[in-house]
Amino acid sequence: MEKWFTEILKDPVSLNNLEFDNGRLLNVDNEQYYPVRNNIPVFTESNTPKVTTHLHDQLNTQFNYIDHYEKDAVFFDYSAPHASLTANVEETVLRKVIARDISKKAMLLLDVGCGSAWFAKYFVHRKKKVVSLDVSFTNAFKAIENVSAPTHAAVVADVYRLPFGENTFDCIVASEIIEHLHDPELFVKKMVYILKPGGKLIITTPYNEKLEYSLCIHCNRPTPKHAHLHSFNKKKIEEIFKAVPNHEVIIKVFNNVLLMKFRIHILLKNTFLWQVLDYLANLIFNKALRLKVVLQK
Repeated sequence: MEKWFTEILKDPVSLNNLEFDNGRLLNVDNEQYYPVRNNIPVFTESNTPKVTTHLHDQLNTQFNYIDHYEKDAVFFDYSAPHASLTANVEETVLRKVIARDISKKAMLLLDVGCGSAWFAKYFVHRKKKVVSLDVSFTNAFKAIENVSAPTHAAVVADVYRLPFGENTFDCIVASEIIEHLHDPELFVKKMVYILKPGGKLIITTPYNEKLEYSLCIHCNRPTPKHAHLHSFNKKKIEEIFKAVPNHEVIIKVFNNVLLMKFRIHILLKNTFLWQVLDYLANLIFNKALRLKVVLQK
C-alpha cells in the first residue's frame, strides 16, 4: 500500500492510528488487527451488523446489508453498459454533473460506493489522490483492477464505521448511495465528520422515485426494486441535512426525463445551453430524474 494511504487510515472503532504489520493493519494500543487482502484493507470482517428498516419492521425481519451487497457485487457487473441507450446517456450526464462540482484545489478525494470506479478513472490522471470505498470486497478489488495507479487506493468498510479520522478529505462523493442506506441522517453526519473544513460533500440520488416492490421467490416476502429503501424529494433531503447545521447546502434537480427521452443531451453535449434547457424543463414539468446535494463545510 502507498504511504499516503496508510497514513490516513484509522481504527474504525477507536480512531487510533494503524501500522502495517506482517500483511495486516495493527492498532498498537489494543493489538486489534485488520486484514489486508490484495493490498486492500478490510474493516468489515469483524462487523456484520443486522439492521431493520420500515419494511423489515413490518415483516419482523432483519437485514445484514454487508452480506447482501457482497453477493450483489458478485452477481452484477457495474462496469457493464446499460441495455437502454437513454439510461447510458443519463448516467453520462450524471457523472459530468458530479465532476463539474469538484474543485481543482481538492487533492484527496473519497468515492463512497465506488461501483465501476469511473470516479477514480476520471480523477487519478488529474493529479489527485482517490480512495474508492465499498462495503463489498468484490467491488473494491474490481476498482483497483480497473484503475491501477499509485494515486488510487481502495478500502472495504461500512459507511457507519469509517476508518478515517476527522477532517481527512477535501471532497467526498456518494453517488446513488443514500437511497440504499437504512439511516441516511447518520450517514450524512459520518461524511461531514471526515470532510475537511472548506471541503465539499456531493450526494446524488434518484429524484421523487416511486419505490417498487416484488415478491422474493425464496422467502415470499416483498423486496424493493434495486434495494432502494428511500425516495427523496427536496423537502425530505432538507430534513436529512438538518442533522448537520451551520454548513452551506445547495439542492438541485437535473436530468429532465423528457430531454433524456429525446436525447437532447447528445446534440448539446452538456454545454451551458443544455444546463439552461434542463433547468427550465424541470421548472415547467417537474420531471427530473436526479437530485443533487452539495454541502460546503
